[in-house]
Amino acid sequence: MQELREILTGGQSFSWKDEGNCFSAVLNEKVYRVTSEEDFLKDPWLKNYYDADFDYSLARETIKSKDGILASAVEAFPSLRILRQDPWIALISFILSQNNNIKRITGLYNALSQAYGHEVEKGYYSFPTPEELSRTSIAELRKLRVGFRDSYIMDAIQKADILKEIDSLEYDEAEKKLMSIRGIGKKVASCVLLFGFHRMEAFPVDVWIRKVLEKYYPGKGLEYFEPYPALCQQYLFSYARFLKLE
Repeated sequence: MQELREILTGGQSFSWKDEGNCFSAVLNEKVYRVTSEEDFLKDPWLKNYYDADFDYSLARETIKSKDGILASAVEAFPSLRILRQDPWIALISFILSQNNNIKRITGLYNALSQAYGHEVEKGYYSFPTPEELSRTSIAELRKLRVGFRDSYIMDAIQKADILKEIDSLEYDEAEKKLMSIRGIGKKVASCVLLFGFHRMEAFPVDVWIRKVLEKYYPGKGLEYFEPYPALCQQYLFSYARFLKLE
């Protein structure tokens, strides 16, 4: 359960709730409850969401061969992967993530769901679509305590159609397009591209990753992490955060 906890609640998704005996999320107009990797493989939609068809075995062996830090990270999290999330959910989630921690981001995600989503099962609410969230206002968002992110969310609602263009764009163009939304910088754009569009060339750099790069990879460019930069980043993020790599 610990490794599944890291995949589902470790910072790439804020949709999942640890209920003790299972993890639950409202996705695809359903409440999903899982206790193991096998649960993802039994359901066609969850199987795709879990990115089950990607050759992670090959990727992990390649990553392990790079250096001792990455080898230790892979050993610590042998099933780590990148979830295939909905682009709109990823966009708003990572706007909420700015200057925030996982617990609070998840709380704001749930607050938006309860206020503007719809009930799928008793007590379980979907994340609001752009149309549903368009009912909000700066004043209402302030009541939910989203802070300075309120104007960013409002601009994202107005520009939600940008998401329809991303798949047709090269990475740099897609990044610039996302950065045309108020408040979105390079880090948030790269998170949206990775977790919302599965652009595996992305390499989001937050505080944790910056510290790791400065200490363990000085002078190395991001090309060092090819051909799996996104997965290398996720391994370094999890390893640094949980095992306090310093």
